[in-house]
Amino acid sequence: MTLADRVRTVALLAATGLVTQLSPARAQSAEAEVLFRDGRKLIKQGKLAAGCDKLVASEKLETSVGTLLNVGDCREKLGKVASAWAAFRKAEGLAKRAGNDEKRRLEARSRADKLEPTLANLVIQVDNRVEGLVVKRDGLVIDVGAWNTPVPVDPGSYAINVEAPGFKPWRTEITVLHKSRRTVSVPPLERIPVAPTPVPPAVATTTTPVMISPPTERVAVTRTTQQPSAWTGTRFLGLGLGMVGAGAIGGGVYYGMRAQDLQEQADARCPLVLCADAEGLRLNNQAQTAATRANIFYVAGGVAVAASVVLFIIGGPEDRTVVTPTAGVDHVGVSVAGRF
Repeated sequence: MTLADRVRTVALLAATGLVTQLSPARAQSAEAEVLFRDGRKLIKQGKLAAGCDKLVASEKLETSVGTLLNVGDCREKLGKVASAWAAFRKAEGLAKRAGNDEKRRLEARSRADKLEPTLANLVIQVDNRVEGLVVKRDGLVIDVGAWNTPVPVDPGSYAINVEAPGFKPWRTEITVLHKSRRTVSVPPLERIPVAPTPVPPAVATTTTPVMISPPTERVAVTRTTQQPSAWTGTRFLGLGLGMVGAGAIGGGVYYGMRAQDLQEQADARCPLVLCADAEGLRLNNQAQTAATRANIFYVAGGVAVAASVVLFIIGGPEDRTVVTPTAGVDHVGVSVAGRF
């Protein structure tokens, strides 16, 4: 492999590692903020379903009372009553644990209480349990504790799949209407018949004598080159560039935390999408600016760290070559080992 090929391979590996390891851990708050703003913008444009998906994605990255209130509001408008009710209850519990958000706690509780009488429930009745039994609703595994219990669900059709090792799978579909309660009874699963294992016939074997020649005596003399120092000028340069990248990532962390703090203050003044509070709008604009700066620092720091990794790897000493003369009773030769 040439030096250019080595550089390209190392750069690709370093960039992939940074995207999969640093970004989710360090830029989480900034990503959640961007998704939250995009979701609110889409809802204002009348694109309710797309905006709700953005808010749900933001909430999965980072849970907050303001995001949950907006998720519950858009899901209620889409007719997903159970999902809206769950979002409001979660927002109520989060605000209660915070201890300093009584206004939004009461708002979440009020919205959840209004929806509770309209919930639809689905019961998956499992009376015949076997080892390894798994129950799924639309591909989602249902916990054993939720079996035989009314569970709030959004109105619509659901596919119920039941599986267990050594048994034939069972499947059915059910439609749950608004304010209704439906029950799915899982029948006993049918066991898969096991065919007997055939016994292989006996095979006669013969033994052939093998002649073993006496071992050949070898005398080897090894001469190796001196190992050069691992710290070269290129590696020192890569180390310095890595320190600069780490500092830039630290700056991104600061601005990310700043953006989160400002957005929480803005959400406290404006819990829903529409807001006429000038101070809340000002705080929201400052949060957006801080989030943008955080992303810039993350990208700059990531590029610097990736470059430092490349310089450290390609800046190592030259590969070592080992030359070994060999001699025996019936031969003389030289072996060469190393990386080329």
